[in-house]
Amino acid sequence: MIFPEWTTLNTILYSFFALLALGVGPAEYFGASMMNYSKFRKGTGIPGRAGMVILYFLPFVAITWVAWSYLPTATLMQWLVYIAVAFHFIKRVLESLFVHKYAGKIDLPTTLMIASFYSLAASMLGWLNQNPFPAPDGWTYLGILLYIVGIIGNFYHHKLLADLRKNSLDYFIPKGGLFEVVVCPHYLFEILIWLGIALLSRHLMAWLILLFIVMYLTTRSWRALKWYHEKFKDFPKDRKGILPFIL
Repeated sequence: MIFPEWTTLNTILYSFFALLALGVGPAEYFGASMMNYSKFRKGTGIPGRAGMVILYFLPFVAITWVAWSYLPTATLMQWLVYIAVAFHFIKRVLESLFVHKYAGKIDLPTTLMIASFYSLAASMLGWLNQNPFPAPDGWTYLGILLYIVGIIGNFYHHKLLADLRKNSLDYFIPKGGLFEVVVCPHYLFEILIWLGIALLSRHLMAWLILLFIVMYLTTRSWRALKWYHEKFKDFPKDRKGILPFIL
């Protein structure tokens, strides 16, 4: 793991990210995160598709803008980190445009809040990537493997969800793939994506971002599981939230 120089500013910055990562789980689980979108809290602002495109496109712009100065002479490791983060957000933009089905709206403050976090995270990864890990090693190859598995698995389960709502924007019991054992397998693969990025970057900030993603998506999957049980009386009782057969 690569640690920053512990200046006063860095200590404050990394402490803030650590507290944010640890606090987002309880805030989301108890409904106090103020993020009004999806089936949990309907938004009243802009169309869901437009909001999602904005909140995923801005981080791509952020990391590209930060990395632009060193990309022409970047090393393999610098390119790997940049491509991994940039491609993830471009993929989400394309999914928002052409795959996902949106029934509701998302509040503009929610859009800006999520976009700001992702943009800050992407900017930090891009800035820290100026001093990359010296050379690829076994952890690098594991990171690439996990990232690819995460990207494919995340897209596949997003497509399954979209196909369920092909003829109706109502919610249905998800089926197919890992939906047979967990309610949010797309979240599990999203975590694998960011674990892959953390293994490529190695910087403490990447691990804090991963911690945030794990805390947020895990508690959100528990809320989704509870929501499905309340909405569908025939929902499988043995299905878990995010980790097959366990959690």
